[in-house]
Amino acid sequence: MSDIAEASRSKILLRLFIEFFKISLFVIGGGYAIIIAADDTFGKRLKWTKEGEILAHLPIFQSVPGLLAGNTAIFVGMKTAGIIGAFVGLVAIASPSIVIITAIAMGFQWLPLDNMFVNGAFLGLRSSLCGIVLAALIKSWKKTINGFYSYLMMPIFCIAIIIYKVNPIHIILGSAVFGVAYLGIILPLMRKKLVKEEANA
Repeated sequence: MSDIAEASRSKILLRLFIEFFKISLFVIGGGYAIIIAADDTFGKRLKWTKEGEILAHLPIFQSVPGLLAGNTAIFVGMKTAGIIGAFVGLVAIASPSIVIITAIAMGFQWLPLDNMFVNGAFLGLRSSLCGIVLAALIKSWKKTINGFYSYLMMPIFCIAIIIYKVNPIHIILGSAVFGVAYLGIILPLMRKKLVKEEANA
């Protein structure tokens, strides 16, 4: 069971900061790798969230402005310790990245980009990132892809983006509008019509 109910607010905030700081410092692979690590830490190990809950919110984290890792930290922090928790989580997840990327930017001009070992390292990182994205997709599949609409529209959206170069923001906004219309207007009308037909039968 989770110990969050018995822990003091200061201990929760400290643990929240430490865990997100460690995730940001040691997990390589960007937002997708971080969201998997966060789900494992806060959902499976600490049980501060439901297991799989963070992955289930992946579409929301991706749709709203901001970095995926930052949105994840804000969500977990807000859920566990309110607004101050969201702030602590965001600071913790951002701090290592700010320090490291600043150091890299300062020394980037001295980085031997034509070196075979450096190129090999970048090749390995790119390959691992593809695997991380695939792992995030597989782990979140059951939480995000369900029902006729999801299975119908997913390949259509993929084709639209890959082949026809449609801007993803147009697809996201259009999908949100259609989802609201479907659940708020189309589905109720269909149910009302079905009930009316059954009453007349």
